[in-house]
Amino acid sequence: MKKIKITLLLTVLILTSLSLFAQEKYITTSDNVKLYINIKGEGTPCLFIHGGPGQGSNYWEKLAGDFCEKNFMMIYLDQRGCGRSTSPENNDYSLERMIKDFEEIRESLEIKDWMIMGHSFGGILQTGYAQKHPTKIDGILMFNCTLNLKESIEESYIPSIMDFYNIENTNDYTNNSIPLATRINSLQQLLAQKKDTWKLSFDSPEAQQKFGQTYAGFNAWNMDFMQTAFSIDEYNKDYSIITNKIETPILFVYGTEDKNIGENHYQKIKFPNMLLYSIEGGHMNFIDNKEPYINAINKFKSEFNFND
Repeated sequence: MKKIKITLLLTVLILTSLSLFAQEKYITTSDNVKLYINIKGEGTPCLFIHGGPGQGSNYWEKLAGDFCEKNFMMIYLDQRGCGRSTSPENNDYSLERMIKDFEEIRESLEIKDWMIMGHSFGGILQTGYAQKHPTKIDGILMFNCTLNLKESIEESYIPSIMDFYNIENTNDYTNNSIPLATRINSLQQLLAQKKDTWKLSFDSPEAQQKFGQTYAGFNAWNMDFMQTAFSIDEYNKDYSIITNKIETPILFVYGTEDKNIGENHYQKIKFPNMLLYSIEGGHMNFIDNKEPYINAINKFKSEFNFND
């Protein structure tokens, strides 16, 4: 009887411990922003830092969560001013404040240290975080990330669109004297009138449809950060120049046909302890082609001895 009671007690403790993490919740920051997080999966805690800028984490959870959650306890975060999170009253979207958000989430969840995973624009936030708090991060996984947003847009994404649609009058999109935020707005208006836009970022029209469906069913979706990010100077800086100073183990996965980031962007990334991994395809190829991402994660965990 005593043995049975002990077993039951241990079971209750384990289930209680798991229930503390397997949940959707809001964490209120020190400047009163309510950050949405959803915690799913098992293993080492891993904060997901989404792209966009301002995309929200739902697309990655729905389309890549199946293989991520088998390797990590994923902590999906909608950054301030994004998705299901609220916006700061003082409009503070600085990199320093974003990094502080990450730390306040970690402390609120009582996690000593964790992994961080990012996609696209998330690479800039990851790099800034890793530079400031290296002892809190055991490993970093970067998927199709840019560390120089302005360069990726001006030297790869915009030219690719101009070429794809044979646009002759490119001044509204390529003139550097026009603020980047203004040119991005003009670009969005252009793409709204075009067909076959899936070819710019996705490997198939079905993949683009799947991505769009991840936003269905929401009554509201916060886009405040998305609307201001391109006008914030520090997000237009080159963060690849500090990669040689960050010694955290890093998986850097890039797409060989990624026009959003730039097919040769990876050549500027110089993390000392890095597994560089190429995958054939474009920016969102994880939707149609998951196996290479699974292989990349497994190789990274093996190479740097990350065992659950």
